[in-house]
Amino acid sequence: MKKTLAIILSASLVLSATALPAFAAVDTTTSSTIPAESAAPVAAPAAPKAPAATKAPAAAAPATMIKGDTYTVVSGDVLWRIAQKHNMTTDALIKLNPQLKNTNLIFPGDKIVVKATPAAAPAAPAVAAKKLYQGVGMVANYRDNSARGANNDNLNITTASVLFDDKGKIVELEWDVVEITPKMFPGWMDPAAEDKSFYKDAQTKGFPWETKREEGYAYDMTHLKAKGAADNLSKKEWFEQLDVYEELFKGMTVAEVNDWFAKYCGPDGRPYKMAYLDKLTDAQKAAIPATFTDAEKKMLVDVTTGATMALQDPHSRFIDALNKANDDQKEVKF
Repeated sequence: MKKTLAIILSASLVLSATALPAFAAVDTTTSSTIPAESAAPVAAPAAPKAPAATKAPAAAAPATMIKGDTYTVVSGDVLWRIAQKHNMTTDALIKLNPQLKNTNLIFPGDKIVVKATPAAAPAAPAVAAKKLYQGVGMVANYRDNSARGANNDNLNITTASVLFDDKGKIVELEWDVVEITPKMFPGWMDPAAEDKSFYKDAQTKGFPWETKREEGYAYDMTHLKAKGAADNLSKKEWFEQLDVYEELFKGMTVAEVNDWFAKYCGPDGRPYKMAYLDKLTDAQKAAIPATFTDAEKKMLVDVTTGATMALQDPHSRFIDALNKANDDQKEVKF
């Protein structure tokens, strides 16, 4: 019995000693049993390392609700049914609602976006208003046309109405001519036959004349009305040919128009008729500068297909009227 108790006590002491942590062992020796000079210094037990601090995960920013038309969830609603009500797919509805943490869990009172509001287009930068200038030019010249017979002389008043931009370029251009002939004045050549009522009406109503533009096809430069078939080269009427020139000169300055006229028109004031070389005389062909490039020749073919009338001759002074309009231009006030 005593022997058994001694064994149990010995085992308990061993277990107690081994259960103590290493850094907590107690040194029971004293200075009387170990000489001072031979005693090795006892190292202080190392302090345990503090566990490395772990960063808490950053809280996810709440998803912003897309702006638009919304639907308020009621009891019994599910996303697919809401999508169906609004003629859309469930996927499309989910994309419109990134604020939903769990698309399977929606609650009465939740706001569900069912139609996004289109993003407003960025405002266009303010652009300074461009200035425009209006110029009107009028030039009169008398034409001796007696070679065609008596009473064929005429007085021509050529006008140019031009809109210029702030760089002097032509934005809009309209030329016109009033051709005044003896036939317009009763009694001009025969005073005895003078119609006094004509002049009386003219004082109050103005002269009953039309410009060539106003006459339109009735002017009959093509001779279609007189002969039944157009016999001029371009087969175009007076105002139609003038339209070709006006379109050609848009975007040019008046100085550039003058340069174009000087380079591409002959002494008769007409552009070189590159579109009708087979109908020109040898002298007319010889007058065409040999220095024209292929591009210039093609340009003249394009122009003279639509217009061959003179820009400056005793009949009309289109270039002079344009220069006059350029000199007299004034800013347009809106």
